[in-house]
Amino acid sequence: MQILAIFIVFLGELIAVTSEVFFSKGKYMYAMIFLMFIGGCLLLGGYWLAYKYMNSLWPIYVASITAILVLEPIIIFAIDGEIPSLGARIGFVLGALGCFAALGIN
Repeated sequence: MQILAIFIVFLGELIAVTSEVFFSKGKYMYAMIFLMFIGGCLLLGGYWLAYKYMNSLWPIYVASITAILVLEPIIIFAIDGEIPSLGARIGFVLGALGCFAALGIN
């Protein structure tokens, strides 16, 4: 069940980030509002499952942040073709290191 919860959170983040990017471009606005609703429901369900079966929200927080960290640059590049600046790349690396530290240090 823990894997299912993490999968649901990743899927929810994927849908939410995709709707954010399209909405910010002014494309398909009403469809993106509905898509964000679906993504939000998935996120809530994933958090609920994680708390129910892991008895802690910290692992799912890290999974959610990692999903955003990994998926958002990929989605932005896939939709816009926009390449991150040097500062954004440095922030990405530091964020990834922070996520790994949160998972690895007890």
